[in-house]
Amino acid sequence: MTLKILHVISSVATRSGGPATVLSQLSRQQACDGHQVTLCTTNRDAPSGLLPVPCNVPVVRDGVTTWHFAAQSFPLRFSRAMALWLHTNIREFDIVHIHGLYRFPTTFAAWCARRSKTPYLICPHGSLDPFLHQQSHYNLALKRLYEQFFDRPNLNGASAILYTAEEERQKASALKLTAQAVVVPNGLAWDDYETLPPAGGFRAKVGIPEHAPLVLFLGRINFKKGLDLLVPAFAQVLRTVPDAQLAIVGPDNEGYGRDVRHWCDKQGIRSHTTFVDHLDPESVRQAYVDADVFVLPSYSENFGMTVAEAMACRCPVVISDQVNIWREVKRAGAGRVTRLDIPAIANALTALLCSDEDTLRTMGEAGRTLVKQQYTWAQISQQLTRVYETLSSRTQVNQDGP
Repeated sequence: MTLKILHVISSVATRSGGPATVLSQLSRQQACDGHQVTLCTTNRDAPSGLLPVPCNVPVVRDGVTTWHFAAQSFPLRFSRAMALWLHTNIREFDIVHIHGLYRFPTTFAAWCARRSKTPYLICPHGSLDPFLHQQSHYNLALKRLYEQFFDRPNLNGASAILYTAEEERQKASALKLTAQAVVVPNGLAWDDYETLPPAGGFRAKVGIPEHAPLVLFLGRINFKKGLDLLVPAFAQVLRTVPDAQLAIVGPDNEGYGRDVRHWCDKQGIRSHTTFVDHLDPESVRQAYVDADVFVLPSYSENFGMTVAEAMACRCPVVISDQVNIWREVKRAGAGRVTRLDIPAIANALTALLCSDEDTLRTMGEAGRTLVKQQYTWAQISQQLTRVYETLSSRTQVNQDGP
């Protein structure tokens, strides 16, 4: 069955984090599967500015039709042109897949779908996690009001709420939302990982010695990623592995990197730490291949795309038990899972860096097998199609009546 799918997200800037990357890969796979896929978004870049894209006209790439609309305000990203387009066109789609909360594009799309009785599902991408739910970059009281009057009615009125891990669903259960909960994981384009780049490229590019034990953090430089734990933990690692190196790779959209560098100076590890900005996809894979251990000690992580990427590159991982696929990682034997605790993180990193090559190779292969079996878009797109078809048919039955 061919479906007309509409995806709505506030920004597709890759520096804004995982949801934009996830949507780019998912929509291409769905188009490859034969669906008619449309993406509706704004022209906002991250952390600020505008993307160099045409507005108010469709652009077709890889079978996906994308509409960018100019946003008139920040941070809500209100767009008059988008509102008109959604109001006029949303009934033309079989399913509306909404990515994120607390922004005008996603809120208005959900309202339009609810009002027109078009089936829609909302993927919160971790924003309902209790840790993030109690956070706001601007004003928590205003966030609660916005939620009460706009996003909570949209969530309760959704055909389904889509979570990317069972752990994420369980954490959101305290909010007592009434919509059906569905769990479908994120994925990778396996073709990008079938053949991995040769070792050494990343180390040579950033000046890390060939044989130095390398711990890699890759992701947005953001408060939720646990860098305040990682820096002092790595200082403890150096007591046992004095030639170890730490690479902190990712965009610093909020100026948080200043704090991280200050902590590195304070802990005396700056000479062992390399900071690298946003990398292109091939360079990212080179970094995973060159790393001995990947680390993500997040306070909150709805899925953990970088964990899946690292495992696909045969890199053992150390993650916190707040990364929502930690159970799967632990069950597969693909690395170590730790508490949000500096000594625990340090011990896990030290244990892997001091492990023999056979142990690390076994962990790496276990992680790669896990990703290939459970986290590829070819499989996940089929799972989502079944969800879409169920929700669409259910809505049609309800509209037709008994």
